[in-house]
Amino acid sequence: MSDGALHDQDVLNGLCEIISDPAMVIDASGVFVDVIHNAHNGALFFRDPETLLGTDLWDIFPTAQADQFYAIIEDVLQTGDQQDIEYQLSLDHGERYFEARVTPVGGDNMGRVLWLAEDITQRKQRQKKQALIERVFEVSPVGIVVVERSGKISLANERAEELLGLDRERITQRRYTQPEWTIYYEDGTPIPNSEHPVTQVLESGEPVFGFEHWIELADGSERWLSSNAAPILDEDGTVERVVVGLDDATGLKQREEHLEWLVGTETLADVGGWELDLETGTIEGTTGMKRLYGTSAYNPTLEEAIEQYHPDDRAAVRDAIETCCETGEPMELEARRQTASETERWFRLRAEKTVQDGTPKLRGIVRDITQDKEREQRLMVMSRILRHNIRNKLTVIRGNSRLLKEELDSPDFTVDAASGHINRIESASKELDSLAERARTFDRAIERDLRGGTFHLQQALTDVRDDLTEQHPEVTSEVALTDAEVQGDRMAIDLILEILVENVLEYSDLSNPTINLTAEETPPGQVTVKIEADGSAIPDMERDVLALETEGPVAHSRGLGPWAVMWLVRRLGGSVTMDEDHDDGTRVELVFPQARNE
Repeated sequence: MSDGALHDQDVLNGLCEIISDPAMVIDASGVFVDVIHNAHNGALFFRDPETLLGTDLWDIFPTAQADQFYAIIEDVLQTGDQQDIEYQLSLDHGERYFEARVTPVGGDNMGRVLWLAEDITQRKQRQKKQALIERVFEVSPVGIVVVERSGKISLANERAEELLGLDRERITQRRYTQPEWTIYYEDGTPIPNSEHPVTQVLESGEPVFGFEHWIELADGSERWLSSNAAPILDEDGTVERVVVGLDDATGLKQREEHLEWLVGTETLADVGGWELDLETGTIEGTTGMKRLYGTSAYNPTLEEAIEQYHPDDRAAVRDAIETCCETGEPMELEARRQTASETERWFRLRAEKTVQDGTPKLRGIVRDITQDKEREQRLMVMSRILRHNIRNKLTVIRGNSRLLKEELDSPDFTVDAASGHINRIESASKELDSLAERARTFDRAIERDLRGGTFHLQQALTDVRDDLTEQHPEVTSEVALTDAEVQGDRMAIDLILEILVENVLEYSDLSNPTINLTAEETPPGQVTVKIEADGSAIPDMERDVLALETEGPVAHSRGLGPWAVMWLVRRLGGSVTMDEDHDDGTRVELVFPQARNE
């Protein structure tokens, strides 16, 4: 070698300075004979490299591991071939992973090996983390797809295959904007690419959460998905790709639709649900309960709830609940209850005992059956009254027809006698016609939306007075001025006033009675109409209809009028009372809801 040539030691020193990993020279007996290191690769095995010189493998490593390393050295020296190995060391600073290349050195007289070690702990940790991520990716209950900035789908997990109805090979052959991926809003409108969650993330760099949509699968079925899309950024903050999580929202959507259907059904059927906690004695009600009872909240105690029922029905309600609690048998009964507007309505209660999370409860439903009760009552009363009146009038018609025939066949025939029978037949026929027309008028009124509309009472009272003056000129009628405006159906209120005025006149024993009509606002939110007349009072059996709503074989009213008044007033959300004063005559008070200010 010439003087200008580099010496071997110079080459070795240069290599030492540029390698990043420490190296050791170990002889055939396992003794460290040299250490190649620099200021960059630091301590070897977390020790000062100089302290290794002269020690052997068994001085540094546990016996089992030293034996393993020695066997590798022997094999390399015998075969002359390099070996690459990985091993793990339990050091003071924790578990560390190494990768080593072991190769023979020393020329023809090989008796040593070069052990070049690299600490791969961080790489191992990254590999473990990557393996964990991949495992989570695959077993995730959420469908996951990765979309590159180009729009190509690069990854999809098994759950995504299930949700999208495609294998991942077909998924990863598409871009997210391809027509095959048509996604829809709830109303069936296709979602344009500009509003797609992936597009939004690519453009804004911000995540999109809870994007609900549905897709049509290959088999024609629909699947609702909730998508969360988040960006993966490169070093300069640019969106490199988008990760999309897909959750199956079909079941949830179906439950929402079912709940909406239940709520709608609850409203349409006048039904409310309630739950009684038997440990606390408190009741929780659904929206339907609040609507039925006219309250903004419904969570009374059991006793508070029972107190709202009619005094005659409270014992039955309490007994039914106690029996259900004790025996577990379902309960069902009908009872009257006061609502928040202080109107009385009929309800059917059903409940059964259950246990939730170890807590005994009563769960039930309440249905407003007021209209059913009214309809039953109307059918019964109208049937009796119409049957009674029709029978009576037909008896008059038949009797006078028979007498008229006999009169016509009699040798003592007189025109006056025949005319009397004809007049009575005609009068009975008119009364029948009037009764039928009144029944038709009532049917038309009762089937209307009686709570809708508003009007000023002044005009209604004036019309009643004018009709009264025209039909009964002997009656003195007066109407007080009023600004009161009521909430309700004009036709129904006109009919109520007409019936009551007719009844007052029918039972008056005066030839020239006086009737006063007044109306005034009576807070809160009510208008009171008064009909006052002098003369004899309306009989008890007629007043009892309004006060007691009774109908029996003995105590019954003569006509449909008082019943029609009672039914119509109740449907309007009002009330009617009749007071008798033998000195002043009769006073009827009607209370109607005042018109609401919009």
